[in-house]
Amino acid sequence: MKPQLQRPIWRLSFAALAMLAGCTSPAGPAATTTPAAVPSTTPAAPSPAPAQAVAAAPVRVAAPAPAPVSNVFVAPAPVKFEDSIARAGQSLFAQAAPLLGNESRIIVIDPLIDANTGAQTVSTVKMGEQLESIAKSRNAQWSVKSLTRDSLAQKPLLLIGTLTPVTVERSIDAVPDAFRVWLTLIDLRSGKVIAKQLDRATIDSVNSEPLKFYQDSPTWHKDKTVLGYINSCQINTKIGDPADPDYLARLPGAAVVNEAILAYDGGKVPLANKLYKEAEPLADPGDLRVLNGLYITSWQLGQRDAARDAFGKLVESGLELKRLPVKLLFQPGKTQFSAAGDLPQQYQMWIASLAQKAGSSASCVRVIGHTSRTGSARGNETLSRQRAEAVQRMLERDNRALAAKLSAAGVGSREALVGLGTDDVRDALDRRVEFRVVDCV
Repeated sequence: MKPQLQRPIWRLSFAALAMLAGCTSPAGPAATTTPAAVPSTTPAAPSPAPAQAVAAAPVRVAAPAPAPVSNVFVAPAPVKFEDSIARAGQSLFAQAAPLLGNESRIIVIDPLIDANTGAQTVSTVKMGEQLESIAKSRNAQWSVKSLTRDSLAQKPLLLIGTLTPVTVERSIDAVPDAFRVWLTLIDLRSGKVIAKQLDRATIDSVNSEPLKFYQDSPTWHKDKTVLGYINSCQINTKIGDPADPDYLARLPGAAVVNEAILAYDGGKVPLANKLYKEAEPLADPGDLRVLNGLYITSWQLGQRDAARDAFGKLVESGLELKRLPVKLLFQPGKTQFSAAGDLPQQYQMWIASLAQKAGSSASCVRVIGHTSRTGSARGNETLSRQRAEAVQRMLERDNRALAAKLSAAGVGSREALVGLGTDDVRDALDRRVEFRVVDCV
């Protein structure tokens, strides 16, 4: 008989919280909870048997209750990336083993991501491959399958995880000093979290270069679906809690998106375009991975009208949600756009679409400039503001009616999403301008 999963104890000391560097929703120390008293299941001692009884009835002894599941997460000292994943993976599967027993189970890995950007990176891919190997070596009864609609239909164990640059001191402009690892295992039969593990990797052992799909996308990807993934994976859920319902509901769409991203990164652009179209009715209407995929595949296939339509949907979705995470990227230290490939032509179309859609909206738009974490704080403040003002002028040039609806501001590197200060493809997203929709005054 499998042991029953007890309601976990959620207990975080102040010191533990301090060590959970870079959590998405920092909070004060949680109250310590004490499990409610459980009535004893051991039967009372039997009364003496009557004299005429031939034999005493056997006494049934209840099986001992399993040890309480611990929800105390303390980040260990950072170690080399591969060692960190080995340590975290072994601990995660060791937690799950007593609950699963010797039953044959399928494990599906929903591709692991950077929780700041929503992107898959070189190291998140390696992380998934290493965890697959650990799972297979721990239990011959476990098999690992790809994330597809067919594998989801078998109600597998779902492994999710994040790998995110963090700063222990939580200083606004400090360069990250470690990568935080969160791993979570969900049983899709119950929809509940059955194991979680926290770890840290050294900063120089992680390759945070985004996969090609995420490099080429016109927006970054922290939408409702990705936030549901992150909420299910990190400190927002405890062992025994249900996973985020929006995330679980969108898993069939995520499975098709996964196939599409693999096709795109493999150079199979027509197939990727077909798969993104299949994913559209299954995904959330504002799923940025789908809308980005439709845009970049249409653009590369020379389907300019389809690309323009897909980008227009990105803008409309952003205006409705009051945030447009468009990646207008700049050259390091300059107010000129990145000139890589055909980005200048794409940016021209983006600006025209933004000007048209924002002009017809009842809301106003604040253009926010950003920089990477190189140079002085004062210089970055100035540079970020100049970048925002340059884009503001472009928008007003394309639609003069926007002049009264636009404003510009710079935040330097205070809102860096990557923060490594490498000034290359790894932190290109930090050298951006984005748009925030505000009420007109």
